[in-house]
Amino acid sequence: MKHLLLRAFGAALALGCATAAIAAEQAGDPQAGFEYAHTYCATCHGISEEKSPLPEATRFRLVADRPGMTATALQVWMQTSHPTMPNIIVAPKDMLNVIAYIISLKGREADKP
Repeated sequence: MKHLLLRAFGAALALGCATAAIAAEQAGDPQAGFEYAHTYCATCHGISEEKSPLPEATRFRLVADRPGMTATALQVWMQTSHPTMPNIIVAPKDMLNVIAYIISLKGREADKP
């Protein structure tokens, strides 16, 4: 009986982790993310083909092409304070949209920075 309870607990834990991972990978709207980034991020970051206005602000295309970059990694990155970045609070839906936009840049052919 104890063995059966441990198996059930393990299955529930695995299902919970899988559900959390799926929720973290929820798709946003890349076009809405581009529009948000154009309004709020482009003063520092290159959000499309252009170079970043501030050289120390990474271009979104370079962020997208970093090895291992996922929506989950971007969500953690966007929720973490950065010493060279203003403390901007991004609404959850806007964050999903910006993440979807950045992910959409992954692997696109473009001029090197």
